[in-house]
Amino acid sequence: MLRLFIRLYVFLMLPAIAAFVLFMYVTDQVMDQMHLEQSRARWAGAFERAERIINDTRVPDWQGRLKLIEETFRIEHTIIPMSQAQSDWFMSAGEKERLRDGQVALRDRPGGGQVSMRRLKDTDRVLRIDSVGAFEYILWYYVTIIALVSLAMCFILYRWAKPMWRDVEALKAATARVGEGDFHVRATVGRGSLVEPIATAFNAMAGRVQALLRSHSDLEQSVAHELRTPLAQLKFDLELARTSTTAEDRERRYVAMEQDVTDLEELVNELLLLASLREAPPYQPRRIAAKTLMEDVIRRARDEMRASGHDIAIEAPKNLPENLSCDSKYLSRALVNVVRNAARYANTRVALTVESAGERTVINVDDDGPGIPPGERERLFEPFTRVEGARDRESGGVGLGLAIVKSVAEWHGGSARISDSPLGGARVSITW
Repeated sequence: MLRLFIRLYVFLMLPAIAAFVLFMYVTDQVMDQMHLEQSRARWAGAFERAERIINDTRVPDWQGRLKLIEETFRIEHTIIPMSQAQSDWFMSAGEKERLRDGQVALRDRPGGGQVSMRRLKDTDRVLRIDSVGAFEYILWYYVTIIALVSLAMCFILYRWAKPMWRDVEALKAATARVGEGDFHVRATVGRGSLVEPIATAFNAMAGRVQALLRSHSDLEQSVAHELRTPLAQLKFDLELARTSTTAEDRERRYVAMEQDVTDLEELVNELLLLASLREAPPYQPRRIAAKTLMEDVIRRARDEMRASGHDIAIEAPKNLPENLSCDSKYLSRALVNVVRNAARYANTRVALTVESAGERTVINVDDDGPGIPPGERERLFEPFTRVEGARDRESGGVGLGLAIVKSVAEWHGGSARISDSPLGGARVSITW
C-alpha cells in the first residue's frame, strides 16, 4: 500500500504544487502590470526624497538620515555603479533602457517585493531601493500554504487509497482462491468502491464457471445413468435370449435387443448434436423459404409418428411469411424435437403457428394433451430431464430434446419457453 500511496501522492501533488506556484506567479505579474505606472510614480517620490538628502550639503550625515527612512518604511538604499545595474540578470531589457534614460526601472525581488533603480543625475551611479517590509516573509508564507495543502492532500489521499487498497487485496485473494479451484468464493468490496465494477464482473464470471462445472458434473452423471439403463437391459435380453427354449422367444428377445441398440444410438446422436451446438461457430443467419422449412419439419415428424405407431393430426401454420432468417439445419432439428414431444403427449392434434414480434420471429407448437405443471417447465430444458412418469421405454426419448431446443434458440440469439396452450395442453415457443 505504501508504494501505491507514494506514487499517487507524487503523481497528484507535483502537478498541484506546480499549478499553485504558476498561478501565484501569473497573478503577481498581472497585478504588477496593472499597477505598474502607479508603482513608478510612488517610487519616483522616494527617489526625489533620497536624492535631496544625498545632495543636501547642509546635512553632513546623509547616510544616517537614509537609515532613519529605511527603518521607518522598511526599505534599503544602495548606491551601485551603472555597470553593475546593467548586468542585473533579473531586469528586463526594456527596464534597463529606462534606467539609462534616467527613469525609474523596476524588477521583482526574489523572495517577494520589488527592486527599483534610478540613475543619479549627472553621474554614472545608480540609486537602488529594495522594498523589504512584509515581503521578506512572503517566501515562508508560500511554503506554509504549500505545506498545509500537502498535508491536507496527504490525509485525503490516504483516506481514499486505504479502502481501495483493501478492496484490491480482497479481489486479489478471491482471484487466487478461484485459481486454486475454489469457485464458491466471491470478492467482497465496499459499496461505491472504484473496483466494485471489476468485483461484480469477477463474481459473475466465477458464478458462471461454477454453474458450468456443476452442469458438466450433472451431465456426466446423467450420461452415465442413461447409458447404464439400456446397457443393463441389453445385457438382460442377451442372457434371456441364450436361455430361451423356443425360436419365438429368442426372436422376441432379439427385437428387444435391437430396441436397446436404437436407444443407445439415439442417445449418442443427441449428445453429439448438443455438443456441436455448444461449440458451433457464431450464428450466421440465412434467408430460407418458410413454407419449405415447415413442410420438411412436419414430414419428418409424421414419419417418426408412423414409425412409433402414433396417429396425431399436425396442423401446418397459416399466414406464413415468405422467408425466415435462421439456420435451417439446427432450427428444423429443434422444431422436429418439439413437434415430436407434442405429438407424444397430445390427445388428438398438434398445431404450429408463426408470429412476428417486432423484428423477432416466434414459432409456437401447441398440443391438446395434459399440459406441463408450471413448476416443471424451466426444469425440462435441462439435459436428461423428463416429465414425471415419462421414464419408461414406451414414452420414448432420452431427455435431451428440449435441451437441444433451448441451445438452438440461444445460439440464434433468442430463447425457448413453455406456457399454457390455447388447445388446453402445453405450448412451446421458440423466439429469435
